[in-house]
Amino acid sequence: MSEGRRIRCVGAILVNPHGQILLQQRDDKPGLLYANHWTTFGGSIEDGETPDEAIQRELLEEIELAPQLRLWKVFDNPVQRVTGEWVTVEQYIYIGLIDRLMTEITVNEGQAVGYFGVEDLEGLPIAFGFDTLFRELFAHKEELL
Repeated sequence: MSEGRRIRCVGAILVNPHGQILLQQRDDKPGLLYANHWTTFGGSIEDGETPDEAIQRELLEEIELAPQLRLWKVFDNPVQRVTGEWVTVEQYIYIGLIDRLMTEITVNEGQAVGYFGVEDLEGLPIAFGFDTLFRELFAHKEELL
């Protein structure tokens, strides 16, 4: 795999008082990478935008919430697009707390949201190889939050 193009993206993992993470189910559209899979809230960092600004914008766009977050990890994530092109995603992952029922969350992007515990990850279709990321958070969430 060649290096290919690089893009910068943000993602947020929100944890409720029960220790579950809030994830977004991606749309089920033809040609959408990881259609119908579960992932973090977030997206691309726009030109002139900092990662901190991007994650707040993305959360407001996607679920109309702006919780307090802190940057947890930055890593490169190679992703093969549906076109076959390899892209290296410079991924900024934020974590924060959320104290809302799913029925109180407005979903403007994706087809659903859901709370998941570590026991729910097995067999769950997770986008971008983030299952490892989620398991790491569950293993260390007491010291991270």
